[in-house]
Amino acid sequence: MKFLAVLVAAASASAAPNPHSPPVAACVPGTYECTTNPDTGCPGWATCDVGKTWVFSGDCPPKTNCFFNTENQSPYCV
Repeated sequence: MKFLAVLVAAASASAAPNPHSPPVAACVPGTYECTTNPDTGCPGWATCDVGKTWVFSGDCPPKTNCFFNTENQSPYCV
């Protein structure tokens, strides 16, 4: 039983937000934005998920950049 209490306490502590991390702006689910791949630094796009969080979705092909079309609210790699 003590092990379970320690396990729950550890899980709670690890799930707590970092007070030093900057706040992330909420987004509208189903929308897109041009962004940079956080792993490679390549241009690409992100999608807003149902949790209102930006999720990196894909890289643009080599030698292209992401441009956002404001008329249809979609990213394009050109």
